[in-house]
Amino acid sequence: MSLNVQAAGTNLTDAEVSYIKTNPIIKVHAEKAWRPFNFIENNEIKGYSNDLVRLAAKNVGLEIEFVVGYHWNDYLNILKNGEIDVITNMKRTAEREKYAIFTQYNPLKAIDGLLTLDETAHYLDFNYLKHKNVAVVRGFFYEELMRTYFPDINLLLTNSTEESVEQLVLGNVDAVLDSYAVINFYVQRYFITGVTNAPLFENTVFNHLPQYMGLNKSNPVLRDILNKGLQKISNDELSRLQQQWSLIEQKKNKFVDNSFQQTMPVFTESERIYLKSKQKLNMCVDPDWLPIEGIVNGVYSGMGSDFLRLFKQRLSTPIKLVSTESWSQTLRYMKQGLCDFIPIASRTDEREKFLAFTYPYLRFPLVLVTKKERLIHKLEQVLHRPIGIVKEYSYKYEFDRNYPQGDLREYTSAEAGLMAVKSGEIYAFIDSLPVMAKHIQNTHPELKIVEKIDYQHTLSLATSLTDPALVGIFNKVIATISVQQHEEIVNRWLPLVYETQPDTDWIWIMLIAILVLFLLLIFRNQVLKKSNIKLQDMQNKLEELAMRDFLTGLPNRHYFLEQLDKEWARANRSKLPLSVVMFDIDHFKSFNEQYGRLAGDSCLIEFSRRLQVTIKRPADLLARYDGEEFVLILPETDEEGVETIVAELFYLLKQWALQHTDSFCANVLTVSVGSATLKYNNKYTAEELVRRADNALYKAQQNGHNQLVQYQKKSAD
Repeated sequence: MSLNVQAAGTNLTDAEVSYIKTNPIIKVHAEKAWRPFNFIENNEIKGYSNDLVRLAAKNVGLEIEFVVGYHWNDYLNILKNGEIDVITNMKRTAEREKYAIFTQYNPLKAIDGLLTLDETAHYLDFNYLKHKNVAVVRGFFYEELMRTYFPDINLLLTNSTEESVEQLVLGNVDAVLDSYAVINFYVQRYFITGVTNAPLFENTVFNHLPQYMGLNKSNPVLRDILNKGLQKISNDELSRLQQQWSLIEQKKNKFVDNSFQQTMPVFTESERIYLKSKQKLNMCVDPDWLPIEGIVNGVYSGMGSDFLRLFKQRLSTPIKLVSTESWSQTLRYMKQGLCDFIPIASRTDEREKFLAFTYPYLRFPLVLVTKKERLIHKLEQVLHRPIGIVKEYSYKYEFDRNYPQGDLREYTSAEAGLMAVKSGEIYAFIDSLPVMAKHIQNTHPELKIVEKIDYQHTLSLATSLTDPALVGIFNKVIATISVQQHEEIVNRWLPLVYETQPDTDWIWIMLIAILVLFLLLIFRNQVLKKSNIKLQDMQNKLEELAMRDFLTGLPNRHYFLEQLDKEWARANRSKLPLSVVMFDIDHFKSFNEQYGRLAGDSCLIEFSRRLQVTIKRPADLLARYDGEEFVLILPETDEEGVETIVAELFYLLKQWALQHTDSFCANVLTVSVGSATLKYNNKYTAEELVRRADNALYKAQQNGHNQLVQYQKKSAD
């Protein structure tokens, strides 16, 4: 498609059209493994961020060349040097803003997670991590913020989230800090148990930071082009893209939850009696606060409606909507006992006189909205002018306390307030970011968002103070809704884009600051050069000590041998049997030759997963021994226990029935197994177990493959 046809409707300037003609192909980074946003699978560039930039580029007539093979920190450096054009999933930090500019578009706010061992789950407040070790990916924004806000916490820098998780499993760190969704992927993929991935909902440093597309500061034209390409993406296209990379299914316009974390609340006997006694629960809502919540044609809509469907799945009592005309009427109905609960409300001192609140489950920033032509960028600049807010809105109390000189006027709804801005009755309006973005996008293009106010709008479910049982019930219900469900609902309802007005008064100050910082960095780099060399040497040694096979995610041979020595010593103390089982995929070389190396790698990954299913205890250890050989340590397990585990594996392989027509013993994939069991005997070392298991494996292959042979002791032994 030609540039002129492709760019139709994007309002490209002459300079932007000229740029595209001169630079028709842009270089975009592609990460190896950061699911579901950015990863490579079977040599294909996949993920939400990559599909998003493809759509944006298509909308403006650009082509993409993905740049692969680097770690995240390398990508940051080559972006600085101008060797690539775009990093698609980048969070804004003060350090990055020294060399990068960002699109206005921020399609996702990924929740951060802290992965710890079960017994260290109290590290969530970060105070307990003082002087402890936390793994973060080198160059990720976590590194900068941790050094700024938590300098007493020791950082271990890795090259990937996968490596960070590995370091926790190996006991080299106390916690892993990364995207909650990405951590979840690796915990599930490698069947990791005994860990807790905790979402950082209430953490003031790591919480819902948006991802942008980042470009080199010298390329504002391309930034503006991408903004226009992103703005042209329709809501339907965005919804399909989010659905593709999430666990949401759309059926008859209803939200259907398929989360692997789905659980049901456990109620006490008194709570069950209470719910049974209620014929129905009456619900009042804010009728005009979309996309968070609202009433459309008599039907409850918005984010709240999706949460309500999850509430209904977990409660046996029917829920009935009681319609109101305004938020003030909703609060009045609650006071009068006409409603049992409000699904989304902010906690204030005044409301706590008649309402009880659950744990907060939604949080959004407030924003200041005014006309596009007005050159303001701070709330403090307009305190002498009339500012609007929804009547009885929770932020009013905070505003009155912090800005007693302000002229705050109340309106019955957000729409009424925005109409007042449009007519000139008031100068600006304050409300929640998603609500304002939705209104501007749909009905008020003449307005703009000029500032995110330093105030988080924290939202809970509210019940009557005279009905304490109900708030406890809803706390349990909310606790069973997974973080992934939260993310999917919020992302589904967030508006596509919102406009911000750059603060041009600060451009020259920033340029001067950048120049000064650049000179300081040159000096600093000279001073730190020798230290960096030493640090790199230390990091290289750390990487050499990595003990995990990165294809299957299993421990490797070196780690297996270390653990075997430990289990042998433990068997000495317990006087209980220790078993080693060795597995070899039959005729795997011919499988690779027939189906290709990629199919062979996929086979090894899936085989390792099926092996892991047979492991029932935390002490059991499965490792990749060499090539197509795997090995299993089974403490306190005799020959009968080995037979049970191997029988389960053979059953799983039979179910799998992976075609292998070049095999000499079957037309599907099979495996030969050898095992050995010993009680501690100071006559032997741990290596004797490996020797015996290997000997038994050889006999299984000699006897025709696809079978288990257990080592039989000879008189010479």
